[in-house]
Amino acid sequence: MIESRLKDIQANLDEMYSLTLEMIDLSLESYEETIKREERVNELEIVIDELVVETIALFQPEAGYLREILMCLKINNDIERIADHAENVARDFKILREKNFQIGDLEEDIRLIRELSKKSFVEVYSSFKNRDPELALQVIKSDKAIDDLRDRILNRAVKALETEIALKVVNIAQNFERVADLSTNIAEDVIFITKGEIVKHGKVFRFLQP
Repeated sequence: MIESRLKDIQANLDEMYSLTLEMIDLSLESYEETIKREERVNELEIVIDELVVETIALFQPEAGYLREILMCLKINNDIERIADHAENVARDFKILREKNFQIGDLEEDIRLIRELSKKSFVEVYSSFKNRDPELALQVIKSDKAIDDLRDRILNRAVKALETEIALKVVNIAQNFERVADLSTNIAEDVIFITKGEIVKHGKVFRFLQP
């Protein structure tokens, strides 16, 4: 039955989400532990892609089911990209540590943007699991604060740090900001699947029956 296939897809997405969340937590702590989890995330992305293709081929789902399956496919891609950004952060932060680069109190801002981006990811996945468009909308609204924090980090890094160090700090901030952007993409998909509304840049462009 198609419901069983959807449960399989969801179970794999849940594992992928949990591993990616761990990667975000570990990205400023351990490059090696972050990479270990990325390998499994990449495996799961392929498993989910194959499950989606097989499900569509076998069951030829109609509108409601098809929309659900395609949303899972897109979220699969977004989560894999979030994992990539966590890996990028872990790599750059490892270099900062290995070279004993000092970034002063900018590290507080780096840890803050990690926590805000992580919060967006946690909340948007909850909105997806619970089909909660209001929580998804809150994720979209929170994105500006993360953009502003990224800009603050960029400006402070350029003014206060040597070029090589500043570039690493800026890259880290931008990668965390991309985590939040991808969470916003998922939030837009949740709103579409639950309400039939297409949301871009915080605005509703047209309405479809859910």
